[in-house]
Amino acid sequence: VKDPISWVDPSGLMPCKPYIYFNKTHNGSLPKPKGFGPNGGRLQSHHGLQQEWASNNLSHYGYDPNLAPAVTLETGKGLPHTSISNAQNLRRDFRVAQGRGKWSSSLQSELGYIRDDMEIAGFDNKTIAKVLEQQYSMLDKLGVPYNRI
Repeated sequence: VKDPISWVDPSGLMPCKPYIYFNKTHNGSLPKPKGFGPNGGRLQSHHGLQQEWASNNLSHYGYDPNLAPAVTLETGKGLPHTSISNAQNLRRDFRVAQGRGKWSSSLQSELGYIRDDMEIAGFDNKTIAKVLEQQYSMLDKLGVPYNRI
């Protein structure tokens, strides 16, 4: 639904825009309790850079998953958190099948995956840019070299 305020789906089948809540840290993610989002999915905190990837690749810079920025998304069949997590897991499994390490992808690739996965999950460019800005800010604070995408 482009504008759920002015347009109503008489059948009730069209989902609302994907729900997202920006959190300063994963540890302090809101809302509390998480509950359910507007599309009926449970709310779950999500790291922009996959937590396990970042823990394996950025810990020597001082990365702490509890202090990393996060967004709260809806999870469940056909909902953003599930879609994004499934894509991340498929890439991980493909790397392993190729004989590479689970977390061997580059930071630049992972930043691109954030953009691609969120777009496929239905988020607009403005929202995606804000998620990427969260990551850039964290990377800058940690002193991690990267290129903006």
